[in-house]
Amino acid sequence: MLLANYEGRIYAVSGICPHQLNPLEGAVLGDLLIDGPWRHFQFDCRNHFPASVYPKDLRKQLAPLKRYAVDVRDGDVWMKIE
Repeated sequence: MLLANYEGRIYAVSGICPHQLNPLEGAVLGDLLIDGPWRHFQFDCRNHFPASVYPKDLRKQLAPLKRYAVDVRDGDVWMKIE
């Protein structure tokens, strides 16, 4: 599980990159993009899809990150995990 806080909004996505199933531990968040530490594949944290910086043929090969619903209550982050 990876939590991203961008300008006070919390996003929760799978902690595994769908490209080669490497962990996203150590990923960097910049300008809404989650940059994976292994091969630097980037995903938009708002919609969990690969960033549009890739050519169309490569984007078709990349699955989106699994996304989880998030609710922030009294400063605590709650996620619905199925």
